[in-house]
Amino acid sequence: MNKVVIAAVISLSAGLAVGALMMGTPQSEPTVAPRVDGGGYFDQSAATDERIRALEAAVAEERNARQLLEEELQALYAEIEGLVDQREEDQELLVAPGQDARAVARQRSARAAAFNSPAGRAERLVEGGFAPERADWIIRREDELQMAAMQAQFEARRSGEPINRFDPAFNPAGALRAEIGDTEYAQYLEANGRSTSVMIGSIIESSPGQTAGLLAGDEIVSYDGTRVFNTWELNQQTMHGEPGQNVVVDIMRDGMPMQVVLPRGPIGVSTGRLRNRR
Repeated sequence: MNKVVIAAVISLSAGLAVGALMMGTPQSEPTVAPRVDGGGYFDQSAATDERIRALEAAVAEERNARQLLEEELQALYAEIEGLVDQREEDQELLVAPGQDARAVARQRSARAAAFNSPAGRAERLVEGGFAPERADWIIRREDELQMAAMQAQFEARRSGEPINRFDPAFNPAGALRAEIGDTEYAQYLEANGRSTSVMIGSIIESSPGQTAGLLAGDEIVSYDGTRVFNTWELNQQTMHGEPGQNVVVDIMRDGMPMQVVLPRGPIGVSTGRLRNRR
């Protein structure tokens, strides 16, 4: 998998969001009915303010989809790093001269199936410190929440209702986090090679982040007392509360916990690949 390709997907989603914003400009009498959630149309007989609200909802949905895609990108980065870590082991399954290529392919398929099976997923959690019974429960609950989310999305689309992808009913990961709590969820993410913090890649000159003393390589773990596991969650927290209000940000620097104080709002940093280094 190539990170350039993944980044291109993000750029495409950003273009869609910009297009949606342009559609949100009020028009006297639009001649083409814009689509909502892939299937519905705006009611042209509705009042102008109602149509504007519908357009704003469509823009918000597009923005939410982009944010979810960015979060998934970070997860893919973690998976790529995991693949790199397994490179030596994978070399053992390369086809050697005189070796049956089909047999090697079957070996690879069997390994992938075992890795993604309930037993394989539970084994990773046990290796990550979970008790076997708790690991089995989490794996079972993962599947239940995934199926429930699929059913909720199916019913929402059939009824024409908007889908809020951050509602736990539509977001199995968010639902699992709500059920097991942040501490255990962080352990769950770490066991699966996922990010448990937001790593800072670079600092913008004269930004609030630089003024507060943030450095490249620092990992943001909570913002104003709320645990953050990825860039989207951090961005959401910066928008809560009163802009400019001082908030405490917990970070990890070279494995040591620290705190800095920042004004609520843009921090002025770019985030690197999200990898837990603690």
